[in-house]
Amino acid sequence: MNKWEHIKQYQHFGAYVFMALPNQKHNGVAGGYHNSFNNGDELQTWLAEHPDYQNGNIGIDLSKSNLVVVDIDKHKHNGMKSIGAWFKAHTINPETIQDTYVERTATGGSHAFYIIPNGKIKPKNVINVINGVDVLSDTAITVAPSVIDDEPYRAVTPFETIQQAPEWVYKLSEYQNNTNTPSNQRKSRYTNLERWLMVKNGFETGQRNDQAMSLAGYLFALDVEPQSIYDILQVTNERSSEPLIDHELNTIYMSARKREERKRVRINSYGRD
Repeated sequence: MNKWEHIKQYQHFGAYVFMALPNQKHNGVAGGYHNSFNNGDELQTWLAEHPDYQNGNIGIDLSKSNLVVVDIDKHKHNGMKSIGAWFKAHTINPETIQDTYVERTATGGSHAFYIIPNGKIKPKNVINVINGVDVLSDTAITVAPSVIDDEPYRAVTPFETIQQAPEWVYKLSEYQNNTNTPSNQRKSRYTNLERWLMVKNGFETGQRNDQAMSLAGYLFALDVEPQSIYDILQVTNERSSEPLIDHELNTIYMSARKREERKRVRINSYGRD
């Protein structure tokens, strides 16, 4: 199956497709992965205006699409083991993951695709809801037949098997909010070198929120001008393989800014004592 046949089948089931450069996951044009289309002619028109993307990779803008994807990592975490244990704890047949359309990612993980029926609310977009497993509904994903470092994304099950999102996907998306496990509340600490590497390489999937907050807090502590901090966060986010949506990035920026303002108020109040 060629690239345009893949694109047509994605669009037929409600997906908004965007293009990335060859061997990349993100769209570098203003608007990023929101340069996405549910119509092949519109996508072709966009490609005619951006010829560098003609032979590039394919992605789906889940924020516009009536799809949700369960992303099971195998590169850095054993997500399959995690979701297997979660299925067992909730008396769900672990083989249910194979009942829908599944793709193997370039790093050996899995993407399980589900359709959201008309009128039904999407599951929440949650990164690392359990170790090595994301529920993706409001971000961008790379899909077959894309290739990263000579490793292809490929179908594991027939596309025609794609299912409506079962209740367990909704339950999984809410799971993180129903646990008080300390590891879920822990914020990572990063060195200054690691923060500047974020700016160079983008935020790492699974740690994007923590890294964005750490970078923003660091820049505010350096007394960088607020607008410049926001610009740096945006550039870093655009360089990420799976960028945060604008709303999430804005929330992180404002949270870091308010935290810094409160800290300065405390420091000033101490100075007056």
